[in-house]
Amino acid sequence: MKKLAALMVVATMVLSAPMVKAGAGETILLYIPNRLVDMVDMFSLTLGFGPAIGAEVQVTESCALGGEVGCTAQIVKGINRQYGFAVDNGWDASFLMVSAETRERQDSIGSVKDYYFHSTGVPTPNRKEPYDFHSGQLDFWAIGAKAAALVEVKVDIHPVEIADFILGWLFIDIKDDDFGRDKIDM
Repeated sequence: MKKLAALMVVATMVLSAPMVKAGAGETILLYIPNRLVDMVDMFSLTLGFGPAIGAEVQVTESCALGGEVGCTAQIVKGINRQYGFAVDNGWDASFLMVSAETRERQDSIGSVKDYYFHSTGVPTPNRKEPYDFHSGQLDFWAIGAKAAALVEVKVDIHPVEIADFILGWLFIDIKDDDFGRDKIDM
């Protein structure tokens, strides 16, 4: 019974966090829930189903090898707390530091954001869309891999989110995404 009560308290704190203004008490109260959410932010996972084929590994967008073509309906757990469903359509090809792609995400459900992205040459992180640090649809610095053959699986690790998690233990929020901040829209 004690475990259930403790779980209810933690769930209430996490779910009510966006309604709280940050003060010293709130920061301390939300310290552990914020560290848990930062821990989940360190990776993303996408599962897709549809006519697509390809494989790719990347160490940031500027160094990748592989490609993919096709359209998939996806279940998304993405960067910047994107959770939900979307349809991804397009193609991409990368050979080390040179790449070309035309990709579109549309018909999203949940907090997943739609985008259209066309690029050729050497990728750079200075494009606000889709690489915005706080709210972008994609993470330029992601390290990951994907494979598709009617079923697509993509896994990414996010180094900036790892730094945010580690520094969060010292009350430093480089992503400015902790719950309980005054910036939260209500």
